[in-house]
Amino acid sequence: MITQRWSAIGLGIACGFLSAYTLGFASWWNLLLWAIAGVALGYFVVGTREVLWCGALYGFFLSMAFLLPFFRGASDQLLAFTILTLALTVVSIAGALASVVVGSWIRWYTGPLW
Repeated sequence: MITQRWSAIGLGIACGFLSAYTLGFASWWNLLLWAIAGVALGYFVVGTREVLWCGALYGFFLSMAFLLPFFRGASDQLLAFTILTLALTVVSIAGALASVVVGSWIRWYTGPLW
């Protein structure tokens, strides 16, 4: 559903900005926050296709919202930063997919809360 995808986008942006501005760039607590948020998202997403879409969208927007505030370079460094951001976004999408799938499995094994 479209609302599930928008929720994944909003959660990714919120976690990215929260991590960038409060927890700091090199904090391991960021990974814990992102994993917990991904598992929670996966728990409430219904359908295999939606789990995959929401995981990918969550990871992409999380990575972008986290990395973009740290760019302090000049225009000649923009290409290198873009390549780095794209590489880290692929890693972020993989991690987000894993956490969202785990949340979906938890819901499947335990049943929904309601």
